[in-house]
Amino acid sequence: MNFLRIFFDRRKKLLFHICCAPCGSFVSHERLAKQFALTWYFYNPNLCCREEYERRLAAVKFVAEKYHFPLIVEPYDHVAWQKKISGREKDSERGPRCVVCYFDRLQQTVDQAKARGFDYFSTSLLVSPYKDSQAICRLARQLATEKKIDFLEIDFQANDGYRRSQQFAKELGIYRQKFCGCEYSL
Repeated sequence: MNFLRIFFDRRKKLLFHICCAPCGSFVSHERLAKQFALTWYFYNPNLCCREEYERRLAAVKFVAEKYHFPLIVEPYDHVAWQKKISGREKDSERGPRCVVCYFDRLQQTVDQAKARGFDYFSTSLLVSPYKDSQAICRLARQLATEKKIDFLEIDFQANDGYRRSQQFAKELGIYRQKFCGCEYSL
């Protein structure tokens, strides 16, 4: 076994939920992959339609291949997501509907991280200033305690993280959407 392989095997394993390539690429390439054995996890049943799901997944696959990030992709099941947020369709953006959505994606990420032997989990949802990062962190800490797995809580918005992630995505030429993803955020 060579030295590089020994080094790689000693790094802690991080399952990183990817909401979209622009939010996940910069922090993964510039920060996370240097410290962790990083795997991306694409679980986004909130996306409004199959076309949007496929566009975002194509960008995620492109970046994952370019930077050699292992990628786990969950099937698209918008109907199941709609049942989870039923009655919350008229909630304001960043309101209770979004909290249900954050929780769903975080719970799936934690379950996968636990089942696959990861040391940590986190999410690219924390990159966007349009998301409620306090609610996301509160939910993630709660799940981490319940499931006995560590939540990697990092302020990805620090040091102009969102702008830098958008610039990085622009340089890569990947799809940069202009809305959260669900039909209610349009």
